[in-house]
Amino acid sequence: MGTVVSYFEHKRRAKGGRARHIDPVIAEILEALLVLGGCAHRQMVADQIAQRRSGRSCPAEVAARDEIFAAFDAYLVWAAGRKTAPLLERPLGVGSYRWALTDAGARLLQLSAPASRMVR
Repeated sequence: MGTVVSYFEHKRRAKGGRARHIDPVIAEILEALLVLGGCAHRQMVADQIAQRRSGRSCPAEVAARDEIFAAFDAYLVWAAGRKTAPLLERPLGVGSYRWALTDAGARLLQLSAPASRMVR
């Protein structure tokens, strides 16, 4: 959870109060993608988040999955209107179910993560 906390600290310090516009589920998506190597199918991301939330290995329930998918889509719409680089992307284009950290997202998480959790 250290990465999620660091992410929120970073957003709080950002200019313009952007932290209030980021859904907390986005922080979970960022951390799940970091754990999964930076890029994964959206179902794997949802399952990773469900596992972290419940503490046991299980597939994400439909409601949780829908919440995660909606948060990702909302983030991409929000990020498209920003001047700063987005943290998440669909590397295979619109309509793809593969999600990835952008370079900016990976840098943010690697800088805030302990050395033992960094993706190389």
